[in-house]
Amino acid sequence: MQSALGGRSVELHLHRGELRALFVDGFPVREALRVQDVLRQLMNSAVGTYEFEAMAPHELTAHFALPLTQVLRSLVQDAHIDQSQLPHESTRFVTVPDAETHVPSLPVTLQGAWRSVAPLLSRGGSATELAQAAFISLDEARLMLFRLRAAGMVTPYRAAGVVNSAGQPTPQFESQVVAAEPEKAGPVRRFLNALRRLTGGA
Repeated sequence: MQSALGGRSVELHLHRGELRALFVDGFPVREALRVQDVLRQLMNSAVGTYEFEAMAPHELTAHFALPLTQVLRSLVQDAHIDQSQLPHESTRFVTVPDAETHVPSLPVTLQGAWRSVAPLLSRGGSATELAQAAFISLDEARLMLFRLRAAGMVTPYRAAGVVNSAGQPTPQFESQVVAAEPEKAGPVRRFLNALRRLTGGA
C-alpha cells in the first residue's frame, strides 16, 4: 500500500488467508501487538493506493502466521470509521451463506449486534430498516452494517436483470431492492474488499 500511513508505505505478505509478514517502508514489524496497531491505523486513517503482486511461497517472508480474517474482525469493532466510508442508508445487505459459522470469532459486542439483526438481514435489509427494527439511530445502523460487512458476515446485493417471455428486462427481487447511491469506497476500503475476496471472505 503506497503512501498509506502519513506518506509511509506498507507491505503485507499473505499466504492462504494468513498474514506472514508486514513491512513499513521496508522495515519489518515483528511484534504481534505492533502489527495489530499498524492494521488499526490502516483501517482508521490510511489513504493511498495498493496493488497485489503474486509471489511463489518460498519467496514470502514468514515472521509469523496470523489468521488475517480473525485479526480484522477483532480490529473493526474499535476502528474509527469516517462517515464517507459508511454504506448508504438505502443500500440493502443480506447475510452470507456461512455467516453463523463465523459468529464465535466475532468480538463479543459484535456478536450481540449480530444476534439482534440477523433475522432481518437474512431476508435483506437496509440501514433505514435496521434502525427502525432495532430502535437505534440511522448512523448507528450504518456503522453496524459497515462492521458486519468488514467482518465478512453480510454483503450488499442489487437487482439482477432477467428477460421475460416478452423479451423485456425484468428486475429480480423487485420488492426487496431499493435503488441507492453508489458507496464511496476509498482506497483502503477497496483494498480490504479485494483482500477478503482473495482470502475467501465475502
